[in-house]
Amino acid sequence: MSTSLLRVGILGASDAVPAIYLPILHTLQKQYHLTIIYDPNSHHAEACKAKFNITQTTTDIQEILHHPDVDLILNLLPTEYHEKYTVAALEAGKHVMVEVPLCMSIQGLRRIRDAIKKGQAVRAHRAGDGDGDIINKPKVFMGCVRRYAPVVEDVFQKELASLGRVYYARCRNIAGPIHNVAGMLNGTTSADDTNGTSTHSAAEFHAILSEIFGFPEDLTPDRVAFCRWLGTMGCHDLSLMRETLGFPNAVSSVSITDPFYSAIFHYTGTKHDDHPFTLLYEAGVDAVPRCDAHLTVYGERKSVSLQYDFPCPGESIGEGRMVRVVVEEGVDGDGAEAVNGNGCGVSNGNTSNGVARSRVKKTETVSSCEEAYTHEFMALHAYLVDNVPAKTSADDGLQDLKMLCMIFEHYDRQCGTIRTPLG
Repeated sequence: MSTSLLRVGILGASDAVPAIYLPILHTLQKQYHLTIIYDPNSHHAEACKAKFNITQTTTDIQEILHHPDVDLILNLLPTEYHEKYTVAALEAGKHVMVEVPLCMSIQGLRRIRDAIKKGQAVRAHRAGDGDGDIINKPKVFMGCVRRYAPVVEDVFQKELASLGRVYYARCRNIAGPIHNVAGMLNGTTSADDTNGTSTHSAAEFHAILSEIFGFPEDLTPDRVAFCRWLGTMGCHDLSLMRETLGFPNAVSSVSITDPFYSAIFHYTGTKHDDHPFTLLYEAGVDAVPRCDAHLTVYGERKSVSLQYDFPCPGESIGEGRMVRVVVEEGVDGDGAEAVNGNGCGVSNGNTSNGVARSRVKKTETVSSCEEAYTHEFMALHAYLVDNVPAKTSADDGLQDLKMLCMIFEHYDRQCGTIRTPLG
């Protein structure tokens, strides 16, 4: 394997692949070479090949998994195929990048870890190197682009550290238009729709959920819909929450009114402060073409909001999408602002009753979505080539799974479906 240029095989050519992933990878030609792309619809794969100078296309996944000139496989297939083809790629001795969640169950994570061990032996034998050659050992990297936006580490994390006591937090992700997102939530790519394989995709997803919940009768439409959301867009929210605020201590409420979902998380504090607070998570899909998504944390004198406007499926990465950190801070007034009869500040700058009001100082820092994806792929390259630790490794994925289990377990209690030895 090259020590600098990673040769890439791509699984999937759905709308997001030519709109987001391939344009970014095409700008990183010193780090990545696009060797081969798979899609069950050959027309979609050929269109990607022609536009982004990909060497080869295939409609056979096995051809990518065992391609001698592929070092890294990007598993961009729907959630139900994350574990299946990540395991297959690892056992074939390939590195894998797969979008969060890595898988949907603890059992699935164990199978992925077993595949990493098997893949080490396969790769070492094929390359003829000793076990000590770290580069030849397959690794897993989870894609969660929100966590790699420059403003997250450079601004948001630092502002949280200076916030003091956290009183409340809110995470929202309401996306649209519904016709763009519906295919993703149903587990279908454009190729799935063309080839009539969406029924097979749904069956794969139900099989995964059966392993999680254990009883077929527990796979209610609401539960399936919520899991589909968590397995696509929702886990990106949870992973960001966990990195910035830490792991929650409990869940007290889950509401499912498909296609809208909410949950209340309880924290005993953050790594910067030990006061308890709650976080409201609200998410869903409607027909309005916008991305209403943010993580906002409220302190006594300051609120910090991370607002992310990533493209909807099919939208180009270069359409002015941004990630913003907005800080609103109370600043002591100097008597220049009066209070009206409703207790609100008067904007004319006069002090009619002699009561000074604090004013709000608002600052905004911006990163582009292109920067976020570029930082993510540079972190992936450093992880695989230079052995620089990655914050979205398979071990990190375990924490996402624990968070999913916490949600599922509370929903069981809330619905009265926990089974005891008495039934």
